[in-house]
Amino acid sequence: MKNRNMIIIPVLALGTALMLAVSARAQNARTASLVSLSELRSQLTTLQNSVAGTMESLQQVKTAAAGGESGLTKAAADFRSRFNQLESQVGTVRTQAVLVKARAADHYESWQKDLSTVQNAKIREKAQDRFTEAKKEFDKIVDKAGVAKEEALPLVSELKDIAIYLDADLSADAVKSLSNTIWKLGNKSRAVMGKIGDVTEQIDRTLKSMPKT
Repeated sequence: MKNRNMIIIPVLALGTALMLAVSARAQNARTASLVSLSELRSQLTTLQNSVAGTMESLQQVKTAAAGGESGLTKAAADFRSRFNQLESQVGTVRTQAVLVKARAADHYESWQKDLSTVQNAKIREKAQDRFTEAKKEFDKIVDKAGVAKEEALPLVSELKDIAIYLDADLSADAVKSLSNTIWKLGNKSRAVMGKIGDVTEQIDRTLKSMPKT
């Protein structure tokens, strides 16, 4: 009997240790997913502000050109600097978005595995409903981010073209030739910022739907 207990106790201890390890991995996946989503939201807000700042500086270039050549160089330099920051921020958001997808996949996989261990059928069904609803909220982020990307990338491309144009020909006449283009970009930028706002709002809803423990 003593020998039998000596065998059973280590086996139970090993089983407990494995269960704790699985639980810890699931918790780590959830925590990482929450953190990466929060970071993506922060980076998107920075991107939104960067779009606004870049457009504001471009308007300053237009204003400076209307007054002659005196303040044009400084205004154009500020625009180029802000555009470079915008371009860099787009890259940061792309990288963070890839990370979010990877961590979210781990999170939902761990969550699904947890649900499979629930013995009571009714409780398991309710838990599965919660999982499905939360997963739908995350999928909406992907959908809204896709729409925002389709709006944002053409805007960034046009702003880059303007930056290149002004690098080659910084003059009041050159800026004047861009007047209508700059006006149209102002409208496009507001649409882009709105789409980015849609994504951040969806991230907020998704974070609320995710289990915190």
